Amino acid sequence: MTVSHPIRILVVEDSALVREGIRTVLATAGDPPLQIVGEAGTNAEAVAACARLKPDVVLLDIRLPDGSGFTACRAMLQHHPELRVLVLTSHSNDSFVYEAVNAGAHGYLMKEIDPAGLIQAVRDVAAGRSILAPDVTERVLQLLRGGGEGARTGDDLAALSPQEHRVLALVAEGLTNKQVGQQLNLSENTVKNYLINVFEKLQVKRRAQAAALYVQQQPGRHAYDPDTSPAVRRRTQDAGFSLVEVMIAAMVLVLGITTAITTLQRGLQALDSARNYSYAAHLMQNELERLRLKSWSQIETLQAAGETTVDTDDTASSARTVFTCTRVITDVKADMKQITLISNWSGMDGRVQTARFITRYAKSGLYDYFYTAH
Repeated sequence: MTVSHPIRILVVEDSALVREGIRTVLATAGDPPLQIVGEAGTNAEAVAACARLKPDVVLLDIRLPDGSGFTACRAMLQHHPELRVLVLTSHSNDSFVYEAVNAGAHGYLMKEIDPAGLIQAVRDVAAGRSILAPDVTERVLQLLRGGGEGARTGDDLAALSPQEHRVLALVAEGLTNKQVGQQLNLSENTVKNYLINVFEKLQVKRRAQAAALYVQQQPGRHAYDPDTSPAVRRRTQDAGFSLVEVMIAAMVLVLGITTAITTLQRGLQALDSARNYSYAAHLMQNELERLRLKSWSQIETLQAAGETTVDTDDTASSARTVFTCTRVITDVKADMKQITLISNWSGMDGRVQTARFITRYAKSGLYDYFYTAH
């Protein structure tokens, strides 16, 4: 059996996960095969890839990092009028539909479409037909009958689903997402997702704006009507914070800063202590090596000199730390002597730190040594 010429497709989508899903779905197509010849994640990449790859169909998302996908749609069709563009998005409000029509797109599909539907839509668009998602078709007809985006009915809430309408009504009454969820038996995240859709359909950015629009479009009521409850009036204005909320936030902020400073100080103190103990050990080991004890008479001479101050190199330690080091030799028993080196310094916290290095010598040679610090 002869396989038809493949339909060459450019996928323009900024989500790598979605691109992989589209690739997996289109790979299941039979004859004619659907071949993805390139992918792009921005408008600029899409226009460049289209010029380079000469696809038959572009699957185009309309929300891209460098702007609206309609920008790329216009640019690609301007230079490649034979190209077919199929919008594949999760947004279906009137302004996007109208923009897609104006930009010259040949189809408008929602990402909720099933795999078989997507495959058939790509084939239909490639064959010269125009494709619209069912819930988009009526909007396009209204836009065309009304003469464009400005000829809307004025009832923005008509675009909302029944559940979205119920969620917005409760928000307008002053309920939080959690309280709305309890009223409608929904999770808080589900309520949040409904509100995202509501904001998009109403073309607002804040819940206060959506609540105000809801109140304004209720029959016989206005956002500032005297009959409107105080709770609604408060929610329709720009939401602020109460004095108690501000005080609590300030206390949390101060506590967080204090904890961070304390943790940093402790870390610096630990680092300073480690550096100073290391220098003290190095100092005392160097002193023992400098003595180069080879005979019993030599250690007796040092013991007779009494307690001795050991020279220190302050440049090798912390700039704010001054070391003192002394050497003391004592008898452990008749044929054994003990050399004790004691280093003292003050750490970052002002406390005096001490380290001791103890070495014992017998007439027969080195016996053992100890290093202590406290």
